[in-house]
Amino acid sequence: MIIEIDSLENYEDFIKDISIDQCFLDPHFSYDSGNLYRALEKKNQRVYVTKQNGVVTGIYAWLVIPEEQYIELIVGLSRRRESWEEMLSFIETQNPNSKMDFVINPQNKVLIDILKSKQATFEEETKKLRLVRRTELNINCKVEELSEKYKDQYLSLHNKDTYWAGERVLEAKDRFRVLVAIEHEEVVGYLDITSSSPENEPYDLFTKEGFKEYRKALISKAIELNKPKGMMVQVEVNNTEDILLYESLGFEAIKGSDSIYAYYKMQQG
Repeated sequence: MIIEIDSLENYEDFIKDISIDQCFLDPHFSYDSGNLYRALEKKNQRVYVTKQNGVVTGIYAWLVIPEEQYIELIVGLSRRRESWEEMLSFIETQNPNSKMDFVINPQNKVLIDILKSKQATFEEETKKLRLVRRTELNINCKVEELSEKYKDQYLSLHNKDTYWAGERVLEAKDRFRVLVAIEHEEVVGYLDITSSSPENEPYDLFTKEGFKEYRKALISKAIELNKPKGMMVQVEVNNTEDILLYESLGFEAIKGSDSIYAYYKMQQG
């Protein structure tokens, strides 16, 4: 049985039990439990409970945008395969032909097996690191906020194969800050980073070949400009180079944040 709820007051014991289980904890909940609780109030987000014989078997928060045919699992807490299957069947029936997005715990073999059966696409495993201390660095590279003078160079360098392409980033001035690395009046690197959140996140870090030292300068400048706010970054678990870069700047891994992004598109029936 599935019911939509408007309060989590009666489910705290269940939430606590699942959220500390390393095999079934949810990365979004581990990072910020508010991702579940705020879903009760947010537009286009809904929270459901599954029950079997009166016993709670799962709690799920979803983002549902029908006009875009887009569904995202915000938080999913369950150990039971039948709960996951019932919940997914319900969401699919209510939202036919939608794209389904998931950020999942790599140890949650129950959910991974279900998504594999739906021919989902899985990306590389990642983890989050949080800035926990500030490191004094003596960096002589020239890094500054993007100005009109360097706009065209920035756009020509920018990754085009992404939703947040350069033009879109510049249109979202209330959300992003853009830093560029300069060598003899040439843009040799850039960093797109959020700026409006209590804890901001680097989205896109790039340097030209031969200018790798500017990566540390770009992040260091971003940390300085971001004060007193926090900072978090998501990196692939096998990307040792990036992990060492951020650790050298005062970041530490967030326990329970390891995750895999997966998605599938419902087939038209």
